[in-house]
Amino acid sequence: MNLLDFFRTRPSPDSFASLVMRQARADGQVQKLIYDAEQFRILMGENSQHIFNLDNAYHDYCAAPRKMRAQVLQNYLASMVVPGLPASFAEAKPCLMPVVRSRAQGDYLRLVALAQPERQQVNDAYRSLEDDTIIMLAYNTDSHMAIVGQAVLAQWGVTFDAALTAAMDNLRECTPYSFTDLGDGLLMGEWQDDYDSSRLLLPDLLSRVCKDAEPLAMIPSRGRLLLASSHNVAGQLRMISLADQLVQDEGRLVSATMYRIEQGKIVVFQPSDAAVAGALAHFQQLMRAHHYELQKEQWDRVNDSIGEDIFVATCMLIKSKDGQRVTSAASWTRGVNTLLPRTDVVAMVELDDAGGESTTKMLAWNDALAICGELMQEVDCYPVRYRVQAFPAAQHLESAPAFEL
Repeated sequence: MNLLDFFRTRPSPDSFASLVMRQARADGQVQKLIYDAEQFRILMGENSQHIFNLDNAYHDYCAAPRKMRAQVLQNYLASMVVPGLPASFAEAKPCLMPVVRSRAQGDYLRLVALAQPERQQVNDAYRSLEDDTIIMLAYNTDSHMAIVGQAVLAQWGVTFDAALTAAMDNLRECTPYSFTDLGDGLLMGEWQDDYDSSRLLLPDLLSRVCKDAEPLAMIPSRGRLLLASSHNVAGQLRMISLADQLVQDEGRLVSATMYRIEQGKIVVFQPSDAAVAGALAHFQQLMRAHHYELQKEQWDRVNDSIGEDIFVATCMLIKSKDGQRVTSAASWTRGVNTLLPRTDVVAMVELDDAGGESTTKMLAWNDALAICGELMQEVDCYPVRYRVQAFPAAQHLESAPAFEL
């Protein structure tokens, strides 16, 4: 760290990484540490089998008052110590907790493994909650949280469902009523133990809170649970606005979905009020574009590492001239092997012989699917992409209606 970095209010990312590694070694960290500047993370262990992503630590460190930064850093350094898990399920059972994570997290780790085949691959154990979320298991102590993979469950001789049942019992036992009223009928959980979002899995608790109606819930980030009444439009609008703000301020995105507790079950909720539906759709669109951006970065690294020539298309957000509408779009170019995100609009691009752009026609997604569906191979990833290698015939493209932005 140079002298200028030391006195800056906000250290550079590289300086922060250097600080983390230096302090980790001072605290007795003996594992091999490698700073991956490109992905802003620290790789740990001889085979880099452990990853310490720096984004959240850096965000919280910079946001903290200067006199509190040392403590923030120590809190994150504690998570760098990789604890051994108990040898038996009986030992582990009292410390198991359920966690809800974004489905994109699992896809990110899969792409990391593809880009770095030398790393030991981990088989995750999880159950799908909804389209964008999964339920995983964590082994939790006062200072550490470790995700429990399938290999550990096999070692314990227990199924995922049996372990999840134990974890849910533990969650219920540490969940007193603890909500803060934010006004306009919006409530926020205040357990502050890193498992606030997991309380979505306790529908009986949420139903008791909203006695007059079926409750609606959002878990925008890992430590947040928001709750509003299905009868309160103002509360729903404020819930979406706060969810957006929390993701911007805190990161750790979990879900952009709004859930409803319906007869004791967690279901996806589609608002009937036009204002609420529009605000929710916009928030979900922004989060999907964010996932696509991170996915593209990682997939580009995968393609570089294996030498595959494939274009990973960007999910672009285009604002209408009046500023009232945002449309997602991606480009599909004749002759270019492409991984195409699912967007509102597809720009069909044909180049002239010299390689310059000659024609572009904008198609709504459903219209593109109608004339090009047989050319679009769905790829197993989240968010979904489609591999396109061929291009639709000219007469099919000409017959489709053009989309006006």
